[in-house]
Amino acid sequence: MNMEEDPFRTILSKIYLLYYKSKMHLSEAHLFRTTKDYTQKFQIEIPFKCDLDILDCLVGHRSPVYGSLSRKAWILFVIEISKILSKSDNDAFAIRKFYNSLRNKNIKADVSLDCFKPVLDLIDSDDERTVIGRLRILRHKYYAHEDAKVNRLTDRLFPTYNDVWELMDLLEEFLIAMYSQLDTHIDLEVERHLHMYLREFKRTYQYFKTIEDKTEIYLIQRTFGDEKFNRYMNSME
Repeated sequence: MNMEEDPFRTILSKIYLLYYKSKMHLSEAHLFRTTKDYTQKFQIEIPFKCDLDILDCLVGHRSPVYGSLSRKAWILFVIEISKILSKSDNDAFAIRKFYNSLRNKNIKADVSLDCFKPVLDLIDSDDERTVIGRLRILRHKYYAHEDAKVNRLTDRLFPTYNDVWELMDLLEEFLIAMYSQLDTHIDLEVERHLHMYLREFKRTYQYFKTIEDKTEIYLIQRTFGDEKFNRYMNSME
């Protein structure tokens, strides 16, 4: 039986692809919202000389385009990741449904199911205060049906990026464990897709040195103080 005819490999690959897309969206949302936090967390080097605190402020708080991109990427993340975290049999590539099919022998595969347990413990919880619980609320009650209320409700329901990345780490461990039983390596690195954004940040960093909007200039100066502000304005980058 080749891979195209193997339901086990087909569904597992779909789960992997949904996870990878979700990780890309989450990375974009995090990078645009808090550039400093994201780059330090994942030890990513900014490809130009800059004051990271100022860059973080300019991208995350003074650039409406990046703010909009961050919100859109976050919504896409929630929608995509919810497909594999669902408890419903209607979601074809949900991890819970995949496990049930393997356990009930509806899908045959010579693999251990032990690696499902940590993920299923989270998926099966009905506690709405957990990361998955809050993601489900966002997905089902707001992002999918009531777009007008998204901005008003996100702050209250939004889990921290650290909490979400812990969930993603757990999902990666599950995927690695599953694919290792097939002697297959999977690519889980997304940083290369962010390089174009990092290069674009240089334009943003330089742009704010040239603006004539006195209000913007005052806000930056007030935020960082005269000494830091003057170093930024007089830097060659």
